[in-house]
Amino acid sequence: MSALSRDLDTRLPVVFTLADLKQQLPGDEQAAMALALRWLESGQVRQVAPPRPVFIRLGSGETPAEADLCLALRRAFPSLVVVGGSALWRQGISHERDAVLDCAVSEPVDRCPLPGVRLHQRPAGWLDVVSRAGGLHGHLHEVPLLSAEMAVADAARFTDVWVPDRDHLDWRTLSAERITAAQDAMNSL
Repeated sequence: MSALSRDLDTRLPVVFTLADLKQQLPGDEQAAMALALRWLESGQVRQVAPPRPVFIRLGSGETPAEADLCLALRRAFPSLVVVGGSALWRQGISHERDAVLDCAVSEPVDRCPLPGVRLHQRPAGWLDVVSRAGGLHGHLHEVPLLSAEMAVADAARFTDVWVPDRDHLDWRTLSAERITAAQDAMNSL
């Protein structure tokens, strides 16, 4: 690693954009792009979701902290929402913890190379429908969570997210009326 690369590595935050890197190398846009490419090839950083220019630094192959993952995802995907069993566990509805963080986005996404994260594409307008139906409840590191009832309805509608077995949910805290309203909202998509 060159002295410049080491110096930039200490000045840049864990999550950064190509624009952040370009600011550290004023007037030399090609050098910034070449350095980002070298870091990608060496495994020092991962691009959150190509072609979006948001990167996260990785230390010795370890999984980044959940807060850093959430920040990186938020910067790449404005429509990001925690869904499925990930939303249920973080609200105390599920007794079973998720193995990966399941999130939904409305933006097109082919893949997400971040460890511990699975992205699910939702149709345009999904977030508006969820919001109008009151389907957001709380946050995980500033990323909105689906309400428990909306998480159940969304998982039933799209079937692409992990949810715990019925026996591992605290049904006393779920409202049948709100699940029905959430299912109606999901069916409008």
